[in-house]
Amino acid sequence: MNRFIKTKVCFRNDDVNILTPELVSLTNILINRGISITHAVEPCNITVETIDWLKKMKEDLPNLIEIVQHGWDHSWHDKGEFGGKRLYEEQYIDLKCGKEIMEETFGIDFFPMLVVPCDCYNKDTIKAVSLLQYKVFSVHYNYRTSRRIFYNIGHLLGKGQLFGRHISNHLNYYPGTQMFEIDTSISFIKKYLGYNECEMNSVKEITRAFNVLKKQIPVVSFSLHHRLHNKKIHIDLFTSVLDELQMMNNVTFVNYEKIYQEYTKSH
Repeated sequence: MNRFIKTKVCFRNDDVNILTPELVSLTNILINRGISITHAVEPCNITVETIDWLKKMKEDLPNLIEIVQHGWDHSWHDKGEFGGKRLYEEQYIDLKCGKEIMEETFGIDFFPMLVVPCDCYNKDTIKAVSLLQYKVFSVHYNYRTSRRIFYNIGHLLGKGQLFGRHISNHLNYYPGTQMFEIDTSISFIKKYLGYNECEMNSVKEITRAFNVLKKQIPVVSFSLHHRLHNKKIHIDLFTSVLDELQMMNNVTFVNYEKIYQEYTKSH
């Protein structure tokens, strides 16, 4: 990437359902620094308390809070909530119900972006998501050379998946659809040790990954899971990464809707 062009950075927080101290704390860390956070909501599981909190936060800080959809109920079917052996009709109904709840609950404050739980989907998921007219589809981008070669093969073939594996079309339309793809590329989680426990990547590992990514792509998205930032050591790690990013002159912080608006102008 051109060293004079600023790398755009966004933060997406998944699995938003009940209102917890971790959810509030992670949000406050970012907004107190003037950095926006995108909350990916589970429509079936979100509580009234969380809805009221999100609405108030969005009303008070419209440029720092973004609300998108994270599947339907985050249940497990075969390989994940979507994809695998799930039928088109089942997936369509779940997504339709979820989108309707998001629209009825949050109105214009809902940005119609779908975050696929577990990064798992199939052609029937894409058919349903496309028919329901989501603007953005979000999965994962892997910076490793072997995966980028795999992506390039998929791009040459005009594919969104190859051998059942995701072909990242980051900052482009998903093949054969009008859905714009904005994929995440960095996770704080190295290894899950349980639902509320994990081993985190170190600050050095995360910043090293970021420095590689910013040479490859102009938008780098971090995925967060607030429930796992439940220890001081994990909070300190997060704030240390933010310190590193904010010290970089060639970084600017944005949300997904701004990325969508900027990059779809040229398509």
